[in-house]
Amino acid sequence: MATKKQGDRIGAMVKEVEKLAKQLRVGLGKRAAATGLPKNLKAAADRLRKLAAALAAQVEKYAHEVRKELEGDGKPARKRPKARKKAPAPPVAAA
Repeated sequence: MATKKQGDRIGAMVKEVEKLAKQLRVGLGKRAAATGLPKNLKAAADRLRKLAAALAAQVEKYAHEVRKELEGDGKPARKRPKARKKAPAPPVAAA
């Protein structure tokens, strides 16, 4: 079990990862908008920017989840009970 001091250090590191991922995502968007590339290169650059931004957003999301769990604010996912199968109806006897 992590001590309070270790938890604080881990939490601070996770916050920094969140911050850097957000800066990366925003920076990529700004740089891509400012480029003066030809149309075909711009389309390729836009695809790469979108992929990188999606990756940065995922890192930001997961880091946020880790931080919330470390802080104790994260609630575990509630399991749904399995649906019960109905017993088949008994066959009706022909008269």
